[in-house]
Amino acid sequence: MKELKNSTAPKSSNKISIPNWDDVSYETIKDLCASINQDHIEYSKRFLEKAGYIKEIGFGNHIAQTMQLAIEAEALNQPVESEYKKIAFEKHIEEINEFYSVFELNKGEFIEVDNNIETILGLSISEFTIPNLFGLNPAFPLYHANDVSHVIRWAGIAYAVLDFPGIEIHPNREYYKVSFRINTEKSKLAHIKEKKYVTLEKKCFLKINSENLNFKFPRYHFDKWNVFSAENFEFVKPTFISNNIQSTILNTLSYLLNAAILDISPKYLLMLNERRTYDRNKEIANSINQKIKSRTNSNFEFTENQIADYFSKTIRGKITNMAIKWDKIGSYGEVVSEQQAITIAQQFGLLPIPDKILDTIYNCISFE
Repeated sequence: MKELKNSTAPKSSNKISIPNWDDVSYETIKDLCASINQDHIEYSKRFLEKAGYIKEIGFGNHIAQTMQLAIEAEALNQPVESEYKKIAFEKHIEEINEFYSVFELNKGEFIEVDNNIETILGLSISEFTIPNLFGLNPAFPLYHANDVSHVIRWAGIAYAVLDFPGIEIHPNREYYKVSFRINTEKSKLAHIKEKKYVTLEKKCFLKINSENLNFKFPRYHFDKWNVFSAENFEFVKPTFISNNIQSTILNTLSYLLNAAILDISPKYLLMLNERRTYDRNKEIANSINQKIKSRTNSNFEFTENQIADYFSKTIRGKITNMAIKWDKIGSYGEVVSEQQAITIAQQFGLLPIPDKILDTIYNCISFE
């Protein structure tokens, strides 16, 4: 934890200690494990190992790094299901603008794509490929430059959290949902081509058929794709869908892993989080001070000048460096304003801070 002196605060609370992500993850995981009867020490150990491993391989710039996370989760050791095609995938397609694909992780490619993609997107089956979607084929770029690295990073995080103890996968219940934009300039449909970009929503089902238990996630993915206008797209914001408890665990672990590897201090994110609501530094300081006092009964106070200094001297630079390090494809430029820092933090999935984690950060604040 880092300390900050406040010369105007009462002597009983003249130093504040803000938790780091190791502290926040430990306390959050401790609460989560109580609901699923798991050892929080083992969970925390595994969390730190996963975060360290992702940092070590420089994850987030290339789809091959997703494979490394899957390998560690032993996804590639599962037996081949040679009869997966007996599953009638088309029966799971329910909407007009929906198509499916089957992805095999061992090959790193789609082994089946719905013919309907041609009438929905104006792309051939041979054009809807992993290299085209994720920046490996400059001659056919389907990806959006400011989305693709985030999709890749979140996919790796998804493999990491699914490897935690106590996670149960049931046919047609659990799935991973993520939306991102693709380039449509290669579309053969005029009304799609002229849009330049559309949003694809992917639902990745972990298991699809209870009668075929060897069709296992994550060696095989059954993906349902929906197509939407890109006009209202905001950011790549993946989520796990399961029962209430497991959804909370998976999504909380995903946020914590993402925050831990991007390594923007909780202190700075608290300030940016408040900046989403308040324009003036005094209002930001007051809001943070009130939240600290309500949990700690301390009279410590950040000043508006301190908040201003953090934004101009520290936060902007750290957000700039994070974007450069973790997204080699997207274009962000130097951060010169708080609003720009907020937008990039949202793009990287750091904002908004989930309520449970926000509470943990404040509850972990201590004084000397």
